[in-house]
Amino acid sequence: MRRDWKKVEFLKSAFSKKDFVNFPYPVFTFCGRSNVGKSSLINLLVWNRRAAKVSSRPGKTASVNYFLVDGSLVLVDLPGYGYARRSRAERQRWASLMEEFFRFQRGIKTNFILLDSRIGLTPLDLQLVDWLRFLGQDFAFVLTKSDKTNKQQIHNLVREIEERFSRPAIPTSARTGQGRKELISCIEKIERGEKCIP
Repeated sequence: MRRDWKKVEFLKSAFSKKDFVNFPYPVFTFCGRSNVGKSSLINLLVWNRRAAKVSSRPGKTASVNYFLVDGSLVLVDLPGYGYARRSRAERQRWASLMEEFFRFQRGIKTNFILLDSRIGLTPLDLQLVDWLRFLGQDFAFVLTKSDKTNKQQIHNLVREIEERFSRPAIPTSARTGQGRKELISCIEKIERGEKCIP
């Protein structure tokens, strides 16, 4: 199906398992550390800075947020992990919510793990990779805030990820629009059953 990636509809926020919904559309999730830029990336994809609410405070998003693109594809903004000021109870709630989400949600084509280009892979990101593999979930990588670091650092990080995981790593910038076309192309290839090969 041809999309223009400009019509986006906020569907709902899910705060617990009872709020989850299985939609009759392919699903792509965006996950990563708090303040890595998940909402900004969704806004970049649909050319709408207000589609997904961008929090000025890390760790504030505590729900699973569903967005419908062109009436045929669902993007899911997952709560961020790793925010140091969260209490132990809040971190446990996050883990429980994510486990319930991945066990409930159908139609997930892949999960995009977002990494801050200036920071790269962290132990928490590697834990997420292991967890997704355990659940039998596919994943790929998106490097956010690529305009805030140098090209050599980006190149090194892309090469590290591709060699280590045999997965694509797409540099993006919500400020400049970098990587939008490449990410859309990757999503559409995966949707067609093709591999988004690095």
